[in-house]
Amino acid sequence: MHSAISQHVAALTGSIPQQPAAPAVERPRTWSFINRYTGERMQVTCMQGCSIDHTREVGRSLFPEDVWCWTTPDPLTLPVNTNGRPEEFAVLSTVIKVEPWSGKVAERLPYAVVELVDDHFVDGLDPDGLETVINTLQERLDQMRATHRRLVEVREEYRTRPRNAVRSQADEALRRVRGEGV
Repeated sequence: MHSAISQHVAALTGSIPQQPAAPAVERPRTWSFINRYTGERMQVTCMQGCSIDHTREVGRSLFPEDVWCWTTPDPLTLPVNTNGRPEEFAVLSTVIKVEPWSGKVAERLPYAVVELVDDHFVDGLDPDGLETVINTLQERLDQMRATHRRLVEVREEYRTRPRNAVRSQADEALRRVRGEGV
């Protein structure tokens, strides 16, 4: 009983930190465009989280299939060597996209697109498809972690070899290349 009263008094005096308020859920934007085929005004309500600035499309004559929404991914790049010099490429970017008037019925519902590396995509992923990609990448990450462990072990073994053994192996290989007697 005393502890409940103490907590109540502490709450009244403000010594117990308040929980942060839940972030406000942003309402999807609604806008319209003119159907370029029919001249009819069409209303669009963006999917929740749409990050596209549609101001250039509002009220304009558009083909309905050119209207879509998507979420912008957090950028991640890695230095990829494609021509002898590392260059930063976007990797593993994932967006949610919807194309309300797509010719493909499956794209009329939000779906995922994974950009493996700049301009190389796995797209049209429903939740099960995205889960398959995630599991496949997790398996690859597990293999990479195993390779990392082996690399640490191999480097340590290599580093701790007696210098003479490493040097004599290198000298022997060089003599063979030069055609000198061993």
